[in-house]
Amino acid sequence: MKHSTTGRAPARILSTIGLATGLALTVTACSTGTPSADSSTGTARPHGYVAGASESQEPQVRLLAVSAAGETAVHDLLTEETTELDGVDAPEHSATDGRFLVTSDADRTTIVDGGAWTVDHGDHTHYYAAEPRVVGTIDGGGRAEVHSSETMTTITWPDRGEAVVLDREALGQGEVDVTARVDASVLLPMGDRLVAAQGDTVRVLDADGEPTDSTGTAQTCTDPAGGIITRAGAVVGCADGAVVVDDAGETSFVDLPDGAERPTTFAARAGRPTVAGLAGDTGFWLLDVREGSWRLVPTERPLRAVVAVDDEDEHVVGVDDSGRVVVVTASTGKVATTEPLTGAGPDGPAPLLQLDAQRAYLADPTDGTVHEIDFADGARVARTIELPVAPVAFAEVGL
Repeated sequence: MKHSTTGRAPARILSTIGLATGLALTVTACSTGTPSADSSTGTARPHGYVAGASESQEPQVRLLAVSAAGETAVHDLLTEETTELDGVDAPEHSATDGRFLVTSDADRTTIVDGGAWTVDHGDHTHYYAAEPRVVGTIDGGGRAEVHSSETMTTITWPDRGEAVVLDREALGQGEVDVTARVDASVLLPMGDRLVAAQGDTVRVLDADGEPTDSTGTAQTCTDPAGGIITRAGAVVGCADGAVVVDDAGETSFVDLPDGAERPTTFAARAGRPTVAGLAGDTGFWLLDVREGSWRLVPTERPLRAVVAVDDEDEHVVGVDDSGRVVVVTASTGKVATTEPLTGAGPDGPAPLLQLDAQRAYLADPTDGTVHEIDFADGARVARTIELPVAPVAFAEVGL
């Protein structure tokens, strides 16, 4: 069944403060380096062509924010301009894939296109920009997760065990085109396949949500929670470890060592093979997907959020329960912290933390301030950006 809805957003420019920054990669595949033909005109399209988008020589990084009242704005870190979009339903939950921000309440889910993204073709990279806009809605709400490949976007509502597959090209053109509905608590797109957690089993499905017989065997995964796409494969978290599905669709299991509580979510710089997840109140886990190994890193205070940069120095950025940004250099054990930058606590919402290859961004929902952190320079606060809305949903797009 297909459901389509569209929305257009008028733009007006507001005064802002900004900074050009960041590089992050999205794992995709490229089958040819030659131009393709436009069937309507017979003319050659440049390799990497995307209809309606402009291509640039550097990442078009933006900050996308939604207030508690649904006010929505995009801040361009290159031009130092902010675009105000149509309002959305007051968000109770949010998630991002590096281009689209998904917000939801109890009744429906809204998709906002940040209008900037990166495509990594392995030996070269494309950086695109288009008009940001509110795309549309899908009936049904609750906590949501969103993931994308070059052709598909999946939205999953883990608490309901339901997910949809969207045509990503249509989504980028402003149309919500549901191509499949799948009963799953985790659903990850990988090329032309889907990785699904269904009950206590991880399966590889085709693009229509049907099991495939030509690839690896289904893998047991007790109490699945948390999924992420990495350069080394798709990951689904389990009670005692993680299932990894490689590009060929083969599954393997990485046992979690004893020592701390399991992670239930994973976060990392886009396209990297090492991801981070909270280890209860004791610190965080690092999962090297390529090597198939876990590492437990204790911290002085409990963390509320953690993201692996997976750079040469193995930086990991977190926010602790006092509101400080904590930067751990896992290769050396060195720890650097800021002063408290935002309210925190075990019962409050998760900190609004995003990062790329050079900077981390922590948004304060009380006043719309975004703190830009140079994590490679001792957790230095490099800049403060003032947004016109105080975000409860926040994404860095262009990744």
